[in-house]
Amino acid sequence: WWVPRPQLPPARVAALAAVLYRGVVVGSEAAAFIMNLLQVVRDHWVHVLVPMGFVFGYYLDRKNDEKLTAFRNKSLLYKRELKPNEEVTWK
Repeated sequence: WWVPRPQLPPARVAALAAVLYRGVVVGSEAAAFIMNLLQVVRDHWVHVLVPMGFVFGYYLDRKNDEKLTAFRNKSLLYKRELKPNEEVTWK
């Protein structure tokens, strides 16, 4: 007697093929996402870098003001008591 063999691969091989296929799909989707992200950055870098430069400059300005304020508080020149209605010399 001859028993026909099934045309489908065994379950383990089918599961392995499905896992590998998903990995390829996910890998290609990730690559496509990265390429799209790079394209957006290439097309709109000005819209990203200019605000980032503004924020970075603002941060550096604030840090410099803090440093100068600390110096002012230690300086004998600015340590005196202010007269009535006199504004601080440096804010």
